[in-house]
Amino acid sequence: MKRLRGGVASSILSLLESIFIWIYSKGRPVSSSDALTADEVAGILQVSKNTVYNLVKRDEIASYHIGRKMRFTMGDVENYIARSKRLRPQAEAQPAARPRRTGSPRTASKPVEVAGSLRPASPPPGEYVIAGNDVIGDVVANYLGAADASISRVYEGSYAALVDAYLGRAHAALVHLYDGATRSYNVEAVARLMPGLPVKMVRLVKRRQGLIVARGNPKNLRTWEDLLRPGVRLVNRERGCGSRILLDEALSALDADRSKLAGYDREANSALSMASFVARGAADVGIGAERVFHQVEGVDFLPLQDEWLDIALVKRPGVERIVDTVAKLARSRPFREEIATIVGYDVSRMGEIVYER
Repeated sequence: MKRLRGGVASSILSLLESIFIWIYSKGRPVSSSDALTADEVAGILQVSKNTVYNLVKRDEIASYHIGRKMRFTMGDVENYIARSKRLRPQAEAQPAARPRRTGSPRTASKPVEVAGSLRPASPPPGEYVIAGNDVIGDVVANYLGAADASISRVYEGSYAALVDAYLGRAHAALVHLYDGATRSYNVEAVARLMPGLPVKMVRLVKRRQGLIVARGNPKNLRTWEDLLRPGVRLVNRERGCGSRILLDEALSALDADRSKLAGYDREANSALSMASFVARGAADVGIGAERVFHQVEGVDFLPLQDEWLDIALVKRPGVERIVDTVAKLARSRPFREEIATIVGYDVSRMGEIVYER
């Protein structure tokens, strides 16, 4: 099929999207705030339901929960489609990480994506598992896969990633965990959650964490204290997420009563879900990294502090070569230049060994 020029291709894609939306909504008009199921989103995007769940885990499409049921809005789907269009030319120039499904021996060198709740207690022999949500994990997986390593990716928060690495379900964990007592990142968490385990932690990037607010910041939120004002509605992140732990440490420092923080118990399971809540007006504020501000329309970002994202590499027998490869990769110019293209990621200290035992 021949490639169509920009304006024509865009018009056709928009028309097809409208048709898909109409068909899979059974003919009813769909507003940007309507609740959609994973099946309906899969129909609109013409993908499987499992693919939709994987998009959520990779923070590529926003979602929210009603009880135990995952739901989406049409606005979430439209945001995902719009971002996919914008990113497609770059993806064609240099393919992004596309983890495969398990079960194909021909493609064993490619990254495998494993749902956290469905993965086995320990990885299959010869498979190297990188846990954590950040896109840098996908980039590392692709580099290792290109070197014929068998790589799996598990998408979960920093706390769970470290626990899985300690329990032997993962070999590496992407972490950004703040410790209020020492006012430092990651070292205290690794020492506490991985006691006695031989580990090397490599610095990746510095980035900014702060408040995700509605465009124009109508509530005039600037500080942690402002979250405690009457009438301010929070959308929180899931337990174990680095952003959630940062908020909890800030509230502890203020000796704040969490029960008086409206929305504290309402959890979004991804950064995009959190920002989408704020953009739709369902919440006034969430906590997140600067990058999400550039992914979701209708929100602003107010930085509160810098944070470090590192990768903790467990030095188990049989994976020494991969541990050394990742450490060297983080110091290599091509890798640093690739990560530096991500908005808000400072690679000036990438590759430093910040903790080892």
